[in-house]
Amino acid sequence: MMQKTKRQHQRITVDYQVVFYWEDSTGQVQTLRPRARDASESGMRLESTVPMAIGTQVCMDVPRLGSAIEAVVRYCVPNGELFRIGVQFCSGSHQSNLTSAEIDYYEILQLSRKADMETVHRVYRIMAARFHPDNPDSGDPERFLLLSQAYRILSDPARRAQYDALRGTERHRPLPLFQARAFVDEKEGEVNRRLGVLCLLYAQRRRNPDHPSIALVELEELMSIPREYLEFTLWYLKQKRYVEMDQAADFSLTAAGVDFVEEHTLAQDILLRLLAGGGSRSAQETNPERPVHTASSQIQ
Repeated sequence: MMQKTKRQHQRITVDYQVVFYWEDSTGQVQTLRPRARDASESGMRLESTVPMAIGTQVCMDVPRLGSAIEAVVRYCVPNGELFRIGVQFCSGSHQSNLTSAEIDYYEILQLSRKADMETVHRVYRIMAARFHPDNPDSGDPERFLLLSQAYRILSDPARRAQYDALRGTERHRPLPLFQARAFVDEKEGEVNRRLGVLCLLYAQRRRNPDHPSIALVELEELMSIPREYLEFTLWYLKQKRYVEMDQAADFSLTAAGVDFVEEHTLAQDILLRLLAGGGSRSAQETNPERPVHTASSQIQ
């Protein structure tokens, strides 16, 4: 019986469009815009509306990488109305930068992007001990490998700077709802900012229970609200014990905060709208000009 071989490289789920360029048999340059679905250090799987010949050498334009990658089509199989295409990167291409840009090493180590080196070393030691393959209770070889890979990047100032530069285009864009006047007015704006923070943290805890926190800089980017305003908002929510701050100075929702959100959701239109977006890109479809009403006494 043939033994199933294990993948040599970790595959990362992706979802973006790339451009293929190649010469056909007549020397004409052809283009195709397939959608990337997963990537590893050695290759990529994509979906296309048209097939490609196996063995075709292509030049891949990956916008988020900023450079071209040479690859060879290794398979092309029907997948419903689409075609599943697998390409292998050629030697010398920038595949390592590609996958490095896709992996969130900060999330793997559960660190803030502003974590200092001492925090990086300390958190890694704790998590490495927990997931080391020799640990009989919680050992996880694949998780340990990812932790080690993240640590190699984030513990080296030069590599970390390069990695941060590659991910520079991944910054959070402000969610349109927070552009509404209700979030910038004096007293009502402060009350609504509190609700906004609670809902973003609620969505994060539901979506990613292993990493339920959000850094202050990310809240700034998502809400497009000055830091001095957010610092007061977070101070108030901490005093009410609705949120807490971890060792990396990131914020997460407490059980009391969860109870507050769930208790008042049906009574407040703004909570329903914020939770419908959940801090995701889909929230950008929300109309920021729609009137926002809130019973301010409920969070004072």
